[in-house]
Amino acid sequence: MDKEEILKKAQSKKHRRLDEMEMDILLRSNHVGLIVGLIACLLVMAIKIYFSQPYQDIYAIYCSIFCAQYAYKWIRQREKALLHCALLWGLTSVLLFTVYFMKLV
Repeated sequence: MDKEEILKKAQSKKHRRLDEMEMDILLRSNHVGLIVGLIACLLVMAIKIYFSQPYQDIYAIYCSIFCAQYAYKWIRQREKALLHCALLWGLTSVLLFTVYFMKLV
């Protein structure tokens, strides 16, 4: 293979593939987002507890975020452990929403 063939192959590949640095930034931003989300959930939960309101909806939303992350990873990687985590987080989310709605009634 000469240089021109290598260049053509490199240019013909998908344009929007992430390199290692972009993947690292994406993973770190996901972690930072989850931490900030947790802090926001804890703050809203504290306010709801202060005003004697049910707060399980906050946990349910946070658990559903984890469920979606693990489900997406499972779809892409097909590892049983990821599927089990997705199912557990999903079940936890459904149970928390149920408790929340029961307390509202």
